[in-house]
Amino acid sequence: VSLLKTVISSRAQYRLSLVLVVALLVLLPVLAVLQYVWVGQVSRSERLTMQANLRSGATKFSQDFDREVTRAFLGFQAVGPPDQIWKDYANRYNRWFETTPFPRMVEGVFRVESEKDGKLRFTSFDETTGRFEPRDWPAELANLRRRFEQIIPQIQQLGTLRSQIGQKFTLALPRAGHPDQKGITRLNFLFSNSVEAIDSETPALLIPAHSMRYLDADKGIALDPHLSFIIVTFDLDYIKQEMIPALARRYFADGDALDYKLAIRSRSDSQKIIYLSDPDLSIDSLDSADATVDMFSLSRDEIENLSSENALRSADGSDKLVPADRLAISVLRQARGKDETFTKSLGVEEGQWQLVLKHRAGSLEAVVAGARRRNLFASFGILILLAVSVTMIIVSTRRAAAVAHQQMEFVAGVSHELRTPLAVIRSAGENLADGVIEDRQQVRRYGALIADEGRRLTEMVEQVLEFSGIQSGRKTYELLPVEAGDLIEGALASCESLIAEGGFTIEREIPSGLPSLAADRTAFNRALQNLLSNAMKYSGDSRWIRVKAQKGAGERASEVEITVEDRGLGIAADDLPHIFEPFHRGREATAAQIHGNGLGLSLVKHIITGHGGSVRVTSERGRGSAFTLSLPAFTERDKASGKSIELVKSDA
Repeated sequence: VSLLKTVISSRAQYRLSLVLVVALLVLLPVLAVLQYVWVGQVSRSERLTMQANLRSGATKFSQDFDREVTRAFLGFQAVGPPDQIWKDYANRYNRWFETTPFPRMVEGVFRVESEKDGKLRFTSFDETTGRFEPRDWPAELANLRRRFEQIIPQIQQLGTLRSQIGQKFTLALPRAGHPDQKGITRLNFLFSNSVEAIDSETPALLIPAHSMRYLDADKGIALDPHLSFIIVTFDLDYIKQEMIPALARRYFADGDALDYKLAIRSRSDSQKIIYLSDPDLSIDSLDSADATVDMFSLSRDEIENLSSENALRSADGSDKLVPADRLAISVLRQARGKDETFTKSLGVEEGQWQLVLKHRAGSLEAVVAGARRRNLFASFGILILLAVSVTMIIVSTRRAAAVAHQQMEFVAGVSHELRTPLAVIRSAGENLADGVIEDRQQVRRYGALIADEGRRLTEMVEQVLEFSGIQSGRKTYELLPVEAGDLIEGALASCESLIAEGGFTIEREIPSGLPSLAADRTAFNRALQNLLSNAMKYSGDSRWIRVKAQKGAGERASEVEITVEDRGLGIAADDLPHIFEPFHRGREATAAQIHGNGLGLSLVKHIITGHGGSVRVTSERGRGSAFTLSLPAFTERDKASGKSIELVKSDA
């Protein structure tokens, strides 16, 4: 009854599982499509975010670099009267040196002035004395010397302009209606465009020096029109080895490694490389960069900040602005956009270098595409795993249904098998008890009948218990050395009454001298009895059975082979792969209504496997079957070596 309830419950679970499986099969394609769309959307969003972050980092990198360049440009200005302009220059230098985070970026500070005879006077700033000392033009500044020599005619034009306008030249902001407005604008144009503020070849800053004298407030400040420039050269090695890597780690680093490969090249000549973070980065690959931004220019925002009245104080630290700073403020305010000519001359708008960034994986697109592929692989892997799980559920469900069906057949078969001997035993017992049978010969026949049916009932119970023990995994076999011939004869003796009752002829081929077997005698007898019983059940009209034993050959030379052969019904080819499965019964057995519960061959396989052997079958429908048991031999050498034999657990 309990088993029937279990079977009914299994069928209900099977139906429910089938509904769930169908639902999952419908959902899987929908989930796959949605997952593909979602991963694509996530990838696009990730690409936009990475591009925005990269652009932001590149812009900040450029701004930080340009800020330091601009600070140097403003910090090294020389503006003031002739007797004061160079006196306080050491204070300006020290103030810049103490406030910049990269003081070693400046390699040298020089001054170039035009003499009355048109020659150039070159001096170098000495940090120890705080003065400009005369020296020869260094070879690395030869190109700048040629540039200054070329603009001397423009300086002479300033002198001509001075004589045309008068003795007053102001650089204050021109006001509408100012009588000198036209002359002031022309003066600014000539002087500011004579030399660009940034020389990217050296690299260096070229800062105009304004030497002037006071006039009254209404008349402005008089400016001496002669060439005077400060040259600030940068230490390119320091910039490449210290400054650029520091900025790169700040904006493009993930831990100790950079997410992006950096290159800095000349904006005017893309083939000229200033810096490479990775020597494997080729020039041609820079054309497909992930981000490009100009750098090495004067920062408009930094000029805005440092040109405020609170940013430029006198050298002694007081709040009073010196006249030189007032003039600097006027000049720098023009750079904010009120005088476009002056702004462009300072190089505020365009950078001289170009920062190029490529992701270390090749490109930003490649990274996003790789992440998208990984996400797709992961998501589709999960879906595939789910599909495999659904498939396994289907297979398991079908197997469960098949097992449930087999269990039903087993219940029916066992019930019938149990009912038959019990009915015979009960009927015979009642006849004997009621005194219906009085003849001694009849009583003896009844006793034999009860004994046979009891034995049959015992065999069925033993099979069920054996199968239960195997399925629970608690079945063990006590293997002991046993002579193969004795083992086979013992099994035949156990079936002698059945053999005689059925009128079978047993052909024995059991040679003497077979090796011993490591076997559990009881379990092995049961396996061999099952094979003999099957041979008799499915013998049909034939009454011939052969039991053959021999040593194995070839790869099986260390084994003993025992074959039980009959000339009965045989097994259909499509049933052969399943005959060792529990509860399976062939079509021939079912059609012939041969009693059985489908456990015999399953038990045979488990028993022989538990002995370390194997079982195989050859059969032809209508011509009989041959079952061969292969068991490892226990030789004299094993005995001499003291080979141990232990309890072997069934591999159910």
